[in-house]
Amino acid sequence: MSKIRRGGHSAEGETLSAGRVEYLEAARARVRTRRIRRTVVIVAVLTILVLFATGAVGSSIARAKDLVDTAVIALAPAAGWPQQTGITDPDAVAQMSGSFVEMGGDSCVVYSIGGTRLNSIQSGYARPAIAAGKTRFVLYNRSGNELRVESRTQNLYTKTMDSTISLCAVADAGQVAVVTDSTDSVAKLTVYNSSMQQQLVWNLTSEQGTPLRMAFAPDSRRLAVAAVSAVGGQLTTNLYVLPLSQGDPVCLGSENSVPQWMGWMSNGFLLVLYENRAVLYNTSGGSAGERASYDFGGGTLVSVSNTSNGAALLLSNGQTSTAVLLDGELTVGYSGSVLSASQIIRAKNDGFYLLTDSTVERFNSVGEFQWSQSLSARPRALIEGRQILVFTGNTVQAVTPPEQTASSGQ
Repeated sequence: MSKIRRGGHSAEGETLSAGRVEYLEAARARVRTRRIRRTVVIVAVLTILVLFATGAVGSSIARAKDLVDTAVIALAPAAGWPQQTGITDPDAVAQMSGSFVEMGGDSCVVYSIGGTRLNSIQSGYARPAIAAGKTRFVLYNRSGNELRVESRTQNLYTKTMDSTISLCAVADAGQVAVVTDSTDSVAKLTVYNSSMQQQLVWNLTSEQGTPLRMAFAPDSRRLAVAAVSAVGGQLTTNLYVLPLSQGDPVCLGSENSVPQWMGWMSNGFLLVLYENRAVLYNTSGGSAGERASYDFGGGTLVSVSNTSNGAALLLSNGQTSTAVLLDGELTVGYSGSVLSASQIIRAKNDGFYLLTDSTVERFNSVGEFQWSQSLSARPRALIEGRQILVFTGNTVQAVTPPEQTASSGQ
């Protein structure tokens, strides 16, 4: 039996020269390197195949694009305010992480909170609408079948559906829910993951209804759906929570009223505003269902705004308006008559803002007037961040509270 010899000897016991030994060791090293490279390539290919099969590659790419956008926004020089966005009387304004999107007609613009223009879109859609999450938004055509998923700086996906789109929603983690017409049911709800791969499909029956409102939970793991159906000639809203990972839709209850607004107060509690009352629903556990409610007392809902601390409602009572502050359990913190206004915005710390025909009004949590800012045009929207941004005409401007002006001058 032959023996394997190592060191500076040949198979016949002949002593090898130093150069020969060096050559053989180099050859062995090259063989080992080739084997390692081959193994690495095989592992890499298998890993990529697994990632593609599970959708992780698309998700990673999507997250990378979000991080790039965040870096671009952070490093871009702040242009400051005011800025003329080119959109007069916006149809929708939505705040995102470090930015906002503004839509008017078939045009959309995205700006950083510092005033830098990040993106501009001319969609050509006949009936455009937007739905926004933290780092991306969907621009869709309600009289067509196309939608665009946009990051804060660029287009991510453009998708053509099989039928007409009626409603979209976007999660903070990037998932997209789309409601379309269907030949097999009253409506088809499709949820896509952050890389726009189909995650689940729900064909709603006539008893379940047609989705009119949708909202993803803050943790992006569940989708709330308010679907309207006609029962005995009367409209009924069926409220569902749809888990995205597994399980069937859970019905939280029904209401003989049309939902005017819907939003999550936290991961476990959902607020729905109907025509005559606000209802807080527990969405998990054995106690899922209605938890608390607030009756409008004959008032008509004009505007609503919510934060993690609660909600602010603006109700119209004929010639007068009422502002209502509700906490996370719908307990009334303040309710009182206010100036006639078009919008109410709950402040992040406490209190609320009112947008009137020509002013921005600020009140504290007990309804005491704090300050007012006159504007040259009617305010259409307000965003509270590092600065208070007000949208008037085609201009976005920063409003400085009087106390800040006084303190800065000292």
